[in-house]
Amino acid sequence: MPNKLPNKLIGYLFIAIAAFLWGSFSVVAKVFFNEAYFDPLQITQLRAFSSGLALFLIILVVNRKALKIDIKTFGTYLLLGFTILHVQLALYVAISLTDVSIASFLQYLAPAMIFAYSVVFHREPVKFKEIFILSLAIAGMLFLIASSIQNNLSMLGVIGGLWTAVALSIYTLYSKRVVENHNPLVALAYGLLSISLLSFLFYPPSPEIFDGFPYNIPLFLFYICFFTMIIPYGLWLLGLRYVKPHQASITSTLEPVSALLLSGLFMLESITATKSIGCLLIISSVCLLAYQNLNNDQPQKDELQ
Repeated sequence: MPNKLPNKLIGYLFIAIAAFLWGSFSVVAKVFFNEAYFDPLQITQLRAFSSGLALFLIILVVNRKALKIDIKTFGTYLLLGFTILHVQLALYVAISLTDVSIASFLQYLAPAMIFAYSVVFHREPVKFKEIFILSLAIAGMLFLIASSIQNNLSMLGVIGGLWTAVALSIYTLYSKRVVENHNPLVALAYGLLSISLLSFLFYPPSPEIFDGFPYNIPLFLFYICFFTMIIPYGLWLLGLRYVKPHQASITSTLEPVSALLLSGLFMLESITATKSIGCLLIISSVCLLAYQNLNNDQPQKDELQ
């Protein structure tokens, strides 16, 4: 039994690193939207296609046999790609309409949705500690929303944030099923590449997409490919092997905390006392969750052996 504890710690660490990388890119995306370099769909397509293609080529070189799949498995991966694209598009629409912190934090109403789903449909036991920890995370989000409600919080931005929360809930639950039965990196490669190519049929990228772009294009593509997609999504999927979906979702609330802190650092928005309280509440919920599970001697039913 003791050998399972480090695995759980690794799971939390993987998800925390992924959350930080996603949070940092939310700030980068806000800069791009402010400067009108890309729209939300363009940046979503760029990330999905470049990372899906790169990961597919890497697997082709390293382990070609892993790419051999049947049509049913392909359908599973395509749906995974759709859930990823759904989350990203909803988030970037919200970021383009409101503050980075507000858009990022609204999506983390997802833990409450996932917890409710787990209790109602999977009849997981309701523990007071988990309810308390979840309440801390939600309270932190409410503090952050309240701190910006007098400024530029638009109703469309709120709707976009809530849309992201629903999309994140769907992705978290579905991806948990995928990683339990499939290779996470192969699933990610097929999912991202197939869904991005499908999206090109409905919204072809403009040949002038990089006209006027002031940064090094190859370095930019390398960054969005590996540090905003392949590495964080790979870590997230691997982390889900060791923690429950609602636990992973609470841990990943570090994403909006990092987005808020980086936004303040680069003066994209101010960090007020109310926002700071919100950050502390969310960080507290993450630490308490990790502490509770790492010190729990009882094996969990859905933990992978």
